[in-house]
Amino acid sequence: MERKLTTGQLDSPAETPSRRVIKAPSSRRTAGPLYLLIFEGDSTQMVDLPSTGTVVLGRSENAAIRLEDPSVADTHAEIILEDSEARLRDLAAGETRINDERFEGTRLLGSADVVTLGNVTLIFHQGQRASNGRPILEFNRFQRRAAEEIERSLRYHRPLSVLALRLGLPGNDRAEVGVKLEGQLRLTDIAAWDGGDRILILMPETGAEPAKIAADRLLKVLSATAPDARAGIATLPFDGCDIDTLLASARAATTVAKAGRQATAAESFRKLTIGNRLVLIADPAMIQLYELVERLAASDLPILICGETGTGKELVASAIHAWSSRRHRPVIPMNCAALHENLIESELFGHEKGAFTGSITTKPGLLELADGGTILLDEIGELSATAQAKLLRVLETKRVTRLGDVRERDINIRIVAATNRNLEDQVKLGRFRQDLYYRLKGALLWIPPLRDRARELPLLAKAFLDDAAARSGRPPMTLAYGAMQALASYAWPGNVRELKNLMEFLAAAVLESEIEEWHISDRLGGRIPLPTPSARTLDEPTPIPSSEIRRRFRPIDEEVRELERTRMAEALAVAGGNQTRAAELIAMPLRTFVAKLKLYDIPRRSESFGKR
Repeated sequence: MERKLTTGQLDSPAETPSRRVIKAPSSRRTAGPLYLLIFEGDSTQMVDLPSTGTVVLGRSENAAIRLEDPSVADTHAEIILEDSEARLRDLAAGETRINDERFEGTRLLGSADVVTLGNVTLIFHQGQRASNGRPILEFNRFQRRAAEEIERSLRYHRPLSVLALRLGLPGNDRAEVGVKLEGQLRLTDIAAWDGGDRILILMPETGAEPAKIAADRLLKVLSATAPDARAGIATLPFDGCDIDTLLASARAATTVAKAGRQATAAESFRKLTIGNRLVLIADPAMIQLYELVERLAASDLPILICGETGTGKELVASAIHAWSSRRHRPVIPMNCAALHENLIESELFGHEKGAFTGSITTKPGLLELADGGTILLDEIGELSATAQAKLLRVLETKRVTRLGDVRERDINIRIVAATNRNLEDQVKLGRFRQDLYYRLKGALLWIPPLRDRARELPLLAKAFLDDAAARSGRPPMTLAYGAMQALASYAWPGNVRELKNLMEFLAAAVLESEIEEWHISDRLGGRIPLPTPSARTLDEPTPIPSSEIRRRFRPIDEEVRELERTRMAEALAVAGGNQTRAAELIAMPLRTFVAKLKLYDIPRRSESFGKR
């Protein structure tokens, strides 16, 4: 078959009817011969590829590799050759396949990959790499490439691991280490220097166990040059679902690994004892927060804790008390939003008998009961103006007066307040006293929301699930790839409390030992996505979809679940309520069928099917 190539791209001396050579700038080979074997119609042709440059494939006269089949677009795809590897970019709106798999954007090509452009098939070949091996990239290029691989792995539920190697060597020894590592990396691996003492390696199609084997092999190779080297491993999606989280997890794992050994991200969390509770933290911000809490606990400063609902404000307050010299005295919590305005002052300051209608006995307030210890005032922003004024006086005088009494009683307490409101804004609006705000804010602690603590999400999910399963008397349960990915893509408006409640529900309701995505999708309310930056300007109005559009378009997950529920109910009706037969009718495993009956609240035979 005659194949036309763009003028100036032919290497004439090497050209034969069955073999073409495409030139590109800097065609020095570093990875062995690269070529495409093209099957078009009834002919086959081999086309050599350069080691660097971009090669366009299509029917256009400007295409470097010109194809003639009408199913091929004018500019159908391009191959980007750089650093001894090839990446295929689809230019035909998803009409390009690799190994019969559609993809978007770019995809790394491996030797023997089958590329399909319409009715044309191409086989990519990459020979043995030269002895200098896989190049180690600069960090910015590594980040871009790694983000692409992570996106692909998540889309197709493929394994991927990140390996961090901390060398323990001066910077001038990098060259020797680089040479040793380059010869050990696979063609699909991507490596980069991370500062002067650390190398990052992204390993596509590599799960946790193969990553451990690879880490041991690399440490052995480096044992003579870098005997103190240690490795940290993070795996998608169980240690993170984005490049920043995976890198942070792998780096953290190197801090707990011993010289010449490896550690996983799951081993890098910290255990804190707060009273009789064991708390797990891994996020750098939370580690810094609790280190600050430990220092503040030694003082008697009033502390104001800010954060969204469910972030763990009460737990931080408990740590302040448990790590202080007051730990053997009482800690008294009070939710200022849970009581009617008329009852807050009575609860907080106490009252004498007959102080108001219904006060038939004398009652000390929570401030008195906390004498010598700590009082936690949750939702402090809900206090009335009168209660704010009285609380300010208590802070200034360290004395409390009960309702209906004129005597002042000395108290020795530490006040820890918490709020999910912005008290500075409340002060500006005149809803919260400025002097009280500054009195409470001896130290200010802000707790980040769960969506900003990506390293802790898988750790907390697993810990909550294990605890709930144990309390339910069942064996440990696991989270499947899709389930973990769904958790990572959710915004968690209820934060840690919402995550804990979800894990407790799953331990109680799911029959299987592995949690799948469909088990949790309904519970996440259609999966509120994480907020993403908008290209819209601040003064540009945001269009509101009409009710008709909202009616016609729903999340695809909802429509799939609705169809599944309908088919299950129909099968159950046809089978006369026999669950085994109904499951067979729609080719669904019986255990899954039974579990989804409960999940979708589909009536059993006794509830909706008469006796036959």
